[in-house]
Amino acid sequence: LPSMIFLLALPVVTALLVAAPQQLHASCLRLKSVINLKSLLFTRPDTGPQIIVEIVGADLNHRANRFFDLWSRPDTYTVIYHGSTERETQVEGNTNEPRFLFKTKMPYDKSMGLRFVVKEADLLQGDSVIGRAFIDKGRIKEMMESGESALLSLGENIGILKISVTRAPDEFHHGGVDVGPFTLKPEMKKLHEL
Repeated sequence: LPSMIFLLALPVVTALLVAAPQQLHASCLRLKSVINLKSLLFTRPDTGPQIIVEIVGADLNHRANRFFDLWSRPDTYTVIYHGSTERETQVEGNTNEPRFLFKTKMPYDKSMGLRFVVKEADLLQGDSVIGRAFIDKGRIKEMMESGESALLSLGENIGILKISVTRAPDEFHHGGVDVGPFTLKPEMKKLHEL
């Protein structure tokens, strides 16, 4: 019986080893969102202040990060934490200079900072942390007022992360016309009008 199970599992394991890490990571994220059905059904959307966090990319030091993937360069993604909210970028494969070009809207708590964790996606051994960065509430406020991007250190000689934080337009969270999961203000242009 154990040899039969091994023979049945062998094609699945082989497919997992051959498949691209980006596709596997995306499949795991989809599975995680399906499993998290409870929060979809019972968590109400946040109607407070919102911020838009953009992660442009990272420049990782090759010498410091050469051990993450033995046969290639790391497959990286970034996780953003603000209070109890967490967002993940897509995986950029086989590069020391990932360009995420990722934007997300997050609930804004004026008393909290933003934490960024750059990770290496590894299906077999589990994801590893490459570096971490943090900006405090004062710096967030400065970035929203100035509109400038910031370069954050990921640690001593690890690399840098380029981000920007802006205030979300009021149309994203105040009143409007309810259209399914979206709320549109009457004066907002529809996509086909742009």
